[in-house]
Amino acid sequence: MADIGNEIQNIQDFERHKFYVDANGKVLVQTTTAAEIAGESNGVIDDNNSTHTPINAGLTFTGSATDILDYSIIYVTVYSDVASATDGLVIEQGHTETDIAGIDWDSDDKYTIPAGIGKTYAIQPALQYLRVRYTNGGTNQTAFRLHVLAKKKYSLDSSHRIQDPIVDDDDARLVKAVVTAKTEAGDFINASATNDGNIKISNAENGLGIAKGNVTGTTFIHKFGSIPDMDDGDSPASVYDGADDAHIDQMSYVYSTTADIDSLSSDSASDTFDIEVQGLDTNYDVVIQTITLTGQTRVALTTNLIRVFRMKNVGTANNVGHIYCYVNTALTTGTPNDSTKVRAVMQPGNNQTLMAIYTIPNGKTGFVRDWYASTSGASRNTNYVMDLFARPFGKVFQLKHRTAISDNATSYIQHKYEEPEVFAAKTDIEIRASITDSPITGGSVSAGFDIVLVDD
Repeated sequence: MADIGNEIQNIQDFERHKFYVDANGKVLVQTTTAAEIAGESNGVIDDNNSTHTPINAGLTFTGSATDILDYSIIYVTVYSDVASATDGLVIEQGHTETDIAGIDWDSDDKYTIPAGIGKTYAIQPALQYLRVRYTNGGTNQTAFRLHVLAKKKYSLDSSHRIQDPIVDDDDARLVKAVVTAKTEAGDFINASATNDGNIKISNAENGLGIAKGNVTGTTFIHKFGSIPDMDDGDSPASVYDGADDAHIDQMSYVYSTTADIDSLSSDSASDTFDIEVQGLDTNYDVVIQTITLTGQTRVALTTNLIRVFRMKNVGTANNVGHIYCYVNTALTTGTPNDSTKVRAVMQPGNNQTLMAIYTIPNGKTGFVRDWYASTSGASRNTNYVMDLFARPFGKVFQLKHRTAISDNATSYIQHKYEEPEVFAAKTDIEIRASITDSPITGGSVSAGFDIVLVDD
């Protein structure tokens, strides 16, 4: 120690001194040499735990205990030309109540080291002693470098380049920070949060993202249907092509209880093109099959179905007749004699079924985002009550929403859910229409709904 007046030469020397007051109140100063200052800043290599010697397959390098009480941060840097064993790098900290031979290694950090990539890990000293162990993988090393650097002055810990992938074996620290994102144009902007503390992000899971296939485990289906011809006595009628007074007159849709839907035919002999049939098999899994029509003669489906929710013409000519998907039954010029066997109808020239009817497939949850209804026929001065029904598997149909439309007033209505209506797998969903006035003939409405399907 020396008197402060004799030690301080100028202000630049200030950081090289530590000041004390002795028992007599005299101010004393201890001078730190330039070499000591450099040592604190640059750090020291821990030779007990550093090595350049390659390790053979399955063998382990084990360092020895180093006292780290005087240090603020420890850096462990490792490179190997082959991958380590799982959790091959182990950085241990311990303490002892007796001597160095009795250290309890109570704390460890474990990492798996990839081949040919140098990794650096920053360790905050928490106990008195440090030791590093490294276990090689199944291939002999030809290059191996393990360095442990201890610093008395805390500095920036290990970093990660923005463009590098993040893996489980990267080290991490808990931080509070302003989150900055890089735009496609190369600009950096700060992310903000809502009043509830949620980070504001763009809606990457919107309809466009789902339609483009960018949202994992998520698809969508748009169901739309139309009643071709109904009278006031037909109420309520399911919104699909079979609700047709002028044709098969099956106003209420009939659901199969087993996978018995097995047939296709047309009431026109000229319909000999390919039809894509979309439905569910006996397990309620989605099945899409393409079947070639043979006019008025029945043709069998490749896979029997328990549900059909869409048919479409994938040929090169418009459909001339009515095309039916049904449970096998007797035909008259291609039309099923028993209309209760019909499960889907394609009207002439539409080239697709119009069915506001759907069943959530197995392994999916359906989220109904919206549904709509509109008048589409020539009847005037009448009202339609529109109902959305859903039937959970093994239960009865439940009314989920009701609205009304009028031919001589509002002819279109759409309901959007702020929070989607949720339906479990195997739930049947359909829209029904009822005419409230009489006598009415030739009534017609259209309706549909949008469902997002998410894998369970």
